[in-house]
Amino acid sequence: MNNYYDLKLNNWQLYALKEVGSTMDEIKKDCYKNNLNTLLMAYTQSAGRGRKNNKWISNLGNLFISIKLNTFYIPDAFLLNYLTGIVIYDTINSFLEEKKNIFIKWPNDLLVDKKKIAGILIDTYSKGSKISDLYIGIGINMKIAPINLEYPTTCLKYESSLNLSRKKILRKLIFYFNYWESILKAKSISYILRSWMKRSIPINSEISFITKEGITNGIYKGINLNGSIKILINNKESNFFNLDTVEQ
Repeated sequence: MNNYYDLKLNNWQLYALKEVGSTMDEIKKDCYKNNLNTLLMAYTQSAGRGRKNNKWISNLGNLFISIKLNTFYIPDAFLLNYLTGIVIYDTINSFLEEKKNIFIKWPNDLLVDKKKIAGILIDTYSKGSKISDLYIGIGINMKIAPINLEYPTTCLKYESSLNLSRKKILRKLIFYFNYWESILKAKSISYILRSWMKRSIPINSEISFITKEGITNGIYKGINLNGSIKILINNKESNFFNLDTVEQ
C-alpha cells in the first residue's frame, strides 16, 4: 500500500493506490481504520460502481476517490449527499476560468453545459438507530471524458486550460469539505439545502424523471427540510426521496 500524509491537510489521512477493484470496497477494510477523516484515491478501478450498483467507467487519467468520515460533523445522514454535492461543485468551479453552466443534477451528478463531469455515491451504515459509518464515493473526469451512449460527458481537461494535478484537486476538495463543515456547524440545515439549490437548476424548471410508470414530466419546486425533492405533477405537489432525474 502506497500512502502519504500531508500535515497541511489537518485531520485527514490520505492513501494513494495504483489500482483497486473499487475504492468504496477498499476503504472499508480494517487496515484503513483510524481516528481521522480518511481519503483513498486510486489511479484505476477494475470494478468501480456508481449509484444503484451501476458500473462507473474508470479510465486511467481520471480521479477515483472514496472517503470515510470519522471526525466530520454531520447532524443527519441525508445531508451528506447535499453537502458533498456542494463541495464537488465548488471544487470543480474553482478550476473553470470561464463562466460555465455548471450545476448539480439531482440527486448525485455534476454537469457542465449539460455534460456529466462528476458523480457521487453515498453509503451509510447504522447500529440500531445510530449512524455508525459514513462513506462517500467520488468520481471526477479529470483528463478523459468517458464514451457513454446514455448521456454526454466532459472532463476538466476540456473545460479548463489550467495544469491540474491529482494532488491539487485533492487539496481543494479537502479545503471545501473543511470549509462547509464549519458552515454547517455555524448555520442551519436549511442554509445547506438553500446553498445546494443555488447550485442546482432554478426553481420552477421543467424536469423529466423515472417512475414505475416510466418517464414522467413535472416542475421542480425545490428540496424539503427532510431531504426529499418537491415536484409538481399535474398541478399536484409530490415529494420523493429516491428518484432518478433524466433531464434537467
